[in-house]
Amino acid sequence: MIEKILIPTDFSTSAQYALQYATGLNKFFKARLYLLHVLQDFTEFSEFNLNLSVLPQLYAEFENNAAKRLEEIANTLVPSGTTCDTYIVHGIPFNEIINFSKKEQVDLIVIGTRGRTGLKQILFGSTAEKVVKRAHCPVLSVRSPESDS
Repeated sequence: MIEKILIPTDFSTSAQYALQYATGLNKFFKARLYLLHVLQDFTEFSEFNLNLSVLPQLYAEFENNAAKRLEEIANTLVPSGTTCDTYIVHGIPFNEIINFSKKEQVDLIVIGTRGRTGLKQILFGSTAEKVVKRAHCPVLSVRSPESDS
């Protein structure tokens, strides 16, 4: 039985497409939806001599913006009557998605993928791929029709 569905979003087209799949599936399951956004941890860029004293202000602005966008998505793209909670966490996206899914004991993760191939895949990897490999529950990886190849 699927009672909890996690939909990680980076606000991309592919994440929006994954949300459409999740809400479509949810017509059958009537599960609680968890819409999650991970704010990337900027400390990994500290080797580039960035002024890290501005990070608290940047994080606050990014979090404020993300909260507004999540609320907008929940209000406009999630069917009325569906229970949908929104969350923002900080860290490395695939780690935080996996940690959140375990903590909340979700039954299914529905995640968008951009469909990178070749050099882009080698250089950047894929959050979705890492989630699929490490998740404790089933993961539905949804490739957007507009994804770049």
